Amino acid sequence: MPHRPKGTRFWHYDFQVRGLRFHGSCGTEDYEEAKAVEAAERVKARNAPEVTGRFSISQALGTYWTDVCQHQPSARTARSQAKMILSVIEGSQQMDEITNASLMRYVAMRRATVSNATVNRELQMLARSMRHMVSIHGAEMPKIDFKTVQTAEPEERVRELTPEEQSKLFKHLRPDLGPFVTFALLTGARLSTITELEWSHIDQANKRMMFHLKGGGTMKFPISKEIAALLADLPRSELPDHSRYVFTFEVQNRKNQRRKIVPNGGGIMEEFRAALAAAEIHDFRFHDLRHTFATRLLRHTGNLKLVSRLLGHSNVETTARYAHVLDNDLADALDSVSMMGVSRRKSRRKQ
Repeated sequence: MPHRPKGTRFWHYDFQVRGLRFHGSCGTEDYEEAKAVEAAERVKARNAPEVTGRFSISQALGTYWTDVCQHQPSARTARSQAKMILSVIEGSQQMDEITNASLMRYVAMRRATVSNATVNRELQMLARSMRHMVSIHGAEMPKIDFKTVQTAEPEERVRELTPEEQSKLFKHLRPDLGPFVTFALLTGARLSTITELEWSHIDQANKRMMFHLKGGGTMKFPISKEIAALLADLPRSELPDHSRYVFTFEVQNRKNQRRKIVPNGGGIMEEFRAALAAAEIHDFRFHDLRHTFATRLLRHTGNLKLVSRLLGHSNVETTARYAHVLDNDLADALDSVSMMGVSRRKSRRKQ
């Protein structure tokens, strides 16, 4: 029944449904009106998503964004994916009404304008949102198979920057962006990981850095002598909102003003692409700096597991795309020795 707390003239309701508490003001001083308000609130509570376990697609995406995505480096991408999902699937549609057939319709519509990889990333975003609602908020999960409806993707190409291309790139790159690109080559870190790196993530005493990874995880990355020297020479921003970030750029026409590098803003990626064009380096993206790091390290160490750990891969199979480096080394090894026990050089002398 309604009650009136001390210090207020309005009646309040306070009750539980299936262990969940609902409480608030009835907004009236009249007791009979307050009872009617409480009755209406009980009806609403019994049909509330957190009680019934039924959430809409819009609620699932919004809740997942609030609980998880907004704290990740890939927050902008997640927001964009959610908006695209809601442009095709009605936001008011209940989670438990989603079927494999409705997912196939989504795939068919999106494939008409974007790549298979983009469609798959959006489906994965939807799947994570729905599973989050199940595990955290007690939602009902429909019997659907996201893997079945995902489309085949072409194998990701591995583009490595040659030493000659590297030299030309830095020749044409804006000086204040040189350390930014160098760090990518020294660590293989993703663009979002580098731009979100803060000075508080740097542990010089133990020679470790904390990287925030794609998907929300973290990893400790060793600070080599080259990396330590690079970090020691980096200028810091004096702007309060930007000073905590490791990598900043000089704002053109504003003396001594440095700002945080934003992956999709400020014209920084345009500057990087302009340097590539000036250096006549074709078919190359910023992400290929990560590929370059991986192939160079694998070629030097021959250790696929080591490379996998430094890339932050949860499964070494993901790193297998770089195995061609080892294949080339194996071919070179076979060319350098005769398996019959006679060197090729000796056998040629006898002829």
